[in-house]
Amino acid sequence: MIFVLEYCLENPKSIFLVIPKDFETVREKFPFLKRKVIATYFGFHPSSLNVLEKITDSAVQNGYLKTFQNLYSIPVFQKAFHHLPIINEFIIQFFNYSRAKNWNEKWDILFLKDLLFRFPNPNFEEEDFERTFQLYEEVKRFSPSWKIRSLEHLKDLEQKMIQKMIQKIQKNEFIGPDQPYPTPPMEKEDWLEPINSRKELFLESRIQHNCIFSYDTRILEGEYYIYRIFFPERCTLSLFYINGDWYLDQIAAAFNKEAKAETLRKVEEWRMQNGIFVLGDAFRLGIPPDWIFAR
Repeated sequence: MIFVLEYCLENPKSIFLVIPKDFETVREKFPFLKRKVIATYFGFHPSSLNVLEKITDSAVQNGYLKTFQNLYSIPVFQKAFHHLPIINEFIIQFFNYSRAKNWNEKWDILFLKDLLFRFPNPNFEEEDFERTFQLYEEVKRFSPSWKIRSLEHLKDLEQKMIQKMIQKIQKNEFIGPDQPYPTPPMEKEDWLEPINSRKELFLESRIQHNCIFSYDTRILEGEYYIYRIFFPERCTLSLFYINGDWYLDQIAAAFNKEAKAETLRKVEEWRMQNGIFVLGDAFRLGIPPDWIFAR
């Protein structure tokens, strides 16, 4: 028996919000049923049987099965799961975060396999999968044809991307057309203000030597918003939107350098006062991650 199915048999509450009335009756028949039938009973897709064998015991025991089910229902993740040698907590968290960011593109499988090697156990930080996906998304948006082989390769390509984009921005003037952005989710304060138009975003990218102008289309579509920070230091801040709520994305100083601790503390206070989430809030509060996307 596949460990996932054994675990579900012994811990039905890990997979069912409400245990079916026929569970005990059906349970007696399980030793005589095919694995595919058992998997389907617990809500797993029939084609996922081989993938279920790859899920690590710790991922199962730490409550990732429902998240896996929902990810597997999406073709871009389903295909990736079938190409991976194992499925651990990191890759599920990484995929779930990319889902929150509306990722729907083909994955570089060598890159995903490298992540499995680098993060083999549950002892990783939230920032690990968030920052890794942010880099991957930015590089792929800049050049979809680039094939990423590993995390180190991704970091090399990031530097290449930044240099090319900054050179282009520094070389060119804004040629428009200028266009106002949607109403910002939070108003201007004495230490930060929203960037209100395409030209302002272009200038922010130029002044701060970053590639923030690549978010232009997503801002116009209401998926993102960018703010400039003046104090305690000059930084750029980005928010993204999911199902009625705004989430903190990134804070970076000029040349994409890390913001100082003082700046991070001020932003944290600001986001708490304004009801801005980070995806980690859902886990800390005990909210099922899939609730965020299913509302």
